[in-house]
Amino acid sequence: MGRIRDAVVMGARAVRRIPIPSTVTHQALREARSPLPPGHVLKTHAIEHEMIGRTRTVWLDEHRSENGLIVFLHGGAYVSGPFSSDWAWLSRQVDALGCAGLMIDYRNAPDHQHPVGRDDVEAALGALAADGRLAGRPWALAGQHSGGGLAFVIARRLREQDSVPAPSALIAMSPWLDLELSNAGITETDQVDPVHERRLLRDAARRYAGRTPLDHPDLSPINASLEGLPPVHLSVGMRDLFLSEVRVAKLQLEENDADLHYREISGRLGLQLIPRRGEDIERLHREQAELLAEALGTSG
Repeated sequence: MGRIRDAVVMGARAVRRIPIPSTVTHQALREARSPLPPGHVLKTHAIEHEMIGRTRTVWLDEHRSENGLIVFLHGGAYVSGPFSSDWAWLSRQVDALGCAGLMIDYRNAPDHQHPVGRDDVEAALGALAADGRLAGRPWALAGQHSGGGLAFVIARRLREQDSVPAPSALIAMSPWLDLELSNAGITETDQVDPVHERRLLRDAARRYAGRTPLDHPDLSPINASLEGLPPVHLSVGMRDLFLSEVRVAKLQLEENDADLHYREISGRLGLQLIPRRGEDIERLHREQAELLAEALGTSG
């Protein structure tokens, strides 16, 4: 994990001393993948594995799904994940709210290109709705980094059909909303983001997109209408590469009179392989739990 943290999570200072090719970083991301919940999650929750079609999913406390469900889409730039940070977030919220959690381990590039990841999530939700596990039960959709961007895509597409009930809340942490990396303000964080991270993301975007243009709304939801979404909690780190595009999304949501809860925190939030700690994170988690409690109808 030391090499991975240096390559992906830590500040630009070390990276500038030792440039790391994107192929090495992709390998590091794949090695950091945690398909099984870490030990502290295994000890805290009832874990069940379920294949839904071709999609691997992992339940946390499915027996508490009558209290609501949090469906989580992991980060990893569409080439890896879930990571320990994904499991830690889902475990914390499930434990706090007394509800169930479901990690959808959608398939990643380069073996599986768009729209496989999107279709995996929609197929899993469709199967849950068809067998009654979403009927009459509030549920929330959450994700971070690439999973946060994918969550926006799924929430938008669910507006256009009636086979799956819409989520009661959308939680997105440092979501990757623009796979073109074209936002004019992206240079705001040049001095604090690892130089190679841009190369990693550009390469990951091409691997995931395949023949689909990067500006397609199902890849870059910043290019789609953000109206008609459920209550949204949107957060980003002030040293995240996605800061500018997340701020653009905030403005779009406000223009559409969305029920929006927004938080910028110091440092980095995106592409975290291990859980981050600190006062900012604690406050962010409390705000997210408050919105989830309201959406799921729990006491929190």
